[in-house]
Amino acid sequence: MPYYSFVILCYNNSGLTKQAVETLIASFDVNVIGKGIEIIVVDNGSVDDTQKVIDELKTVYNKKNIEIINIKLPQNMGYPVGVNMGLSYCRGKIIGVLNNDLIFPKDWLNGIVYLLTSDKKIGFAAPYLSYASGIQSTRVRLNSLEEINKYAENFIKENKDKVTYTSRVIGACIILKRCVLETIGGNDFFYGLGHFDDDDWCLRARLAGYKIAVTGNSFVYHMGSKTFRSIRRNMNHYVTINRSKFHRKWELTTDTQKSSVYVNREKYVDEHNYGREEHFIPYEFDYDVKHETNNKKTNKILLVANWDNIYSRWKDKLLRVLYKLNENEEIYVWIPNNYFHFHQKVNMIRGIIGKKLNQQKVSFMNDSVNHIDLIEFICEYDSVISVNCDFVNKYIVYHANELDMIVI
Repeated sequence: MPYYSFVILCYNNSGLTKQAVETLIASFDVNVIGKGIEIIVVDNGSVDDTQKVIDELKTVYNKKNIEIINIKLPQNMGYPVGVNMGLSYCRGKIIGVLNNDLIFPKDWLNGIVYLLTSDKKIGFAAPYLSYASGIQSTRVRLNSLEEINKYAENFIKENKDKVTYTSRVIGACIILKRCVLETIGGNDFFYGLGHFDDDDWCLRARLAGYKIAVTGNSFVYHMGSKTFRSIRRNMNHYVTINRSKFHRKWELTTDTQKSSVYVNREKYVDEHNYGREEHFIPYEFDYDVKHETNNKKTNKILLVANWDNIYSRWKDKLLRVLYKLNENEEIYVWIPNNYFHFHQKVNMIRGIIGKKLNQQKVSFMNDSVNHIDLIEFICEYDSVISVNCDFVNKYIVYHANELDMIVI
């Protein structure tokens, strides 16, 4: 049984993935390797030679105490869901979630593990990074592994006793204890492609009573959002809509930052208690809850989408399905009020449908369904509508397929 589990999510950029895995393995000392390591590479629907590269890495590096596990997803499921898929395979007591655009210097892990294991209240720990938002950034550009190793060595010498407690760390390189994962679960799929899913994860960790720390006893070189850069023209939109979801979910009218602390988030933590029923987000599922075909007269069709995403094709799909709707079919549109402005979206959808189509065939729901009840919720319906260019919808459809439901 490995002591360390590392999840590396990748989407194309096979050269980066190869570099990340190779420098990660090279960074470990004999004590780390002796405890056992698994590296779970989640290929999030790549269309380049990523699979070939992962197979080559397995051939070279799989040995007694190191195992590379290849998880191939048939399509890009977005960052939060891709990470969760990897987390479902983790067996280690210390778990790392890593981007594939990282370069790991020698012994970067030791200082983080020392910090995590020295204080049971520390749940997440992270290194300083060359590129990051917030307090983790060193804003340094380096040109070779030799330069990175030298910089890391000097940085750690100067900062090894520096520990900063913070409200959040970025998701590019997070190390956590298994007990934290088992307490708060994984990432929230409602953040779709990604952005603010790491803020959400950190806030749930804080709510559960864990501290989040950045240690000067570790440095990792981060090239910076290489996958997201490939969709740069859309990135600002995803950041904006996910910031809105995050603030709405956590009832944050403002989000003031003072040094390493987000004041309003910490105020929320002080005033609320963690509840597993409400806050836990599953990263693995039991599909034994079988979907049963509705024997009633009405065939219930579920539509879930990332309603704020201007690139989602939900409008076109809704109209196409409505035009073909049978007498015994009804569409149920789920717009959870804890993520979206329900009444605003309902009015918009009614305007899109117009008078030409039967609006009585569409019902709207704003239920805040707990994530641990998601499968049972989906099973209440007979079929699910699939929408292009929509990662929130894609996740619901994924579960519908696992449940052998009809997907329209």
